[in-house]
Amino acid sequence: MRRPFLRRLIQAIVILILIFYAFQKRETLAQIAWVFAAASVLTLVLSPACALLERKGFRPASASAVCILGLVLLAVLALSAFIPYLFASTTDLIRRIIPTLFALTQQTHDILEAFNIRLNAQATPVEWVTALVSRGTSLVARSSVTFAAKAGQFVFALVIAYYLLCERRQIGRHLLLMLPVSWREAFLSACLGCKNALMSYLSGVLKTSLFVFVATLTGLFLLGINDALLLSVFMGILEVFPYIGPILASLPILLTALGQGFGQAVLALIVVIAVQQIEGNFVTPYFTASSTSIKPLSAFIGVFVLGSLMGLWGVVLAIPLIVTVRSVLWSIRSALIMMKPS
Repeated sequence: MRRPFLRRLIQAIVILILIFYAFQKRETLAQIAWVFAAASVLTLVLSPACALLERKGFRPASASAVCILGLVLLAVLALSAFIPYLFASTTDLIRRIIPTLFALTQQTHDILEAFNIRLNAQATPVEWVTALVSRGTSLVARSSVTFAAKAGQFVFALVIAYYLLCERRQIGRHLLLMLPVSWREAFLSACLGCKNALMSYLSGVLKTSLFVFVATLTGLFLLGINDALLLSVFMGILEVFPYIGPILASLPILLTALGQGFGQAVLALIVVIAVQQIEGNFVTPYFTASSTSIKPLSAFIGVFVLGSLMGLWGVVLAIPLIVTVRSVLWSIRSALIMMKPS
């Protein structure tokens, strides 16, 4: 009786030590998990193209290399064509927004003074705007360092994705052989459900972001808003961030429109709200399969919890993780039901 008890006690102690160690190294483990998650997503996205090249006569290693290099080349061309324009336009946008911010703070200061409400006399509107620009510059600098670190991690993810693409069939067979025979059907069903859910989600997000970009650009262009293309690009990109993305992207639109008049700002706000309403009620349900649709409450709770735990990446990954976990659970449940004897 003592040996089983002692064995379970040792196992419990080892598990507690591992949990404590994982908690202590949670940041490092999170970075490692991000690299492998990115590699898995890249493998999933590039697998159809890799399989097509293999059917055309390419070897698995050659097909994987062509897919990875093609993705890198496409990204480099897109960034080299877009970043100079983005930098120049963003600088000009900030230069135009600062006077608007100054005018708003000055008007707020005057209104408060009219009601005998005095703010801190040591902080003038000019100093406030200067401090805002300084903090923004510091944030950009820190973001650049973070971007460089993420770029390095992404390079590792590309290397891992290359080997996963080369060995994807062997890895699948080895994983299948490691499982008991009774679990294999559920495992295959879960993998297929996870793949279908992620591909459907990614396809829906890209199509929705494209619609938001085109619709916002059309509305702002018809209104004659300055930098309509850049502002619409921000709106399309930030659409990836649930809930907070459209709010953040609408702020530069409103500030830019305010520089052209209060009426333009109101019309620009109407355009943003109309696009978001059409996107939420018609476009997203049309492009999103029923298997990947999520109740708003579940999505909001997931974004809040993972955003609190993981920051910005938690906001980005919340909905795909929920979709993936739910699809895996549904697939396993369906497989187990089919395996039960009638």
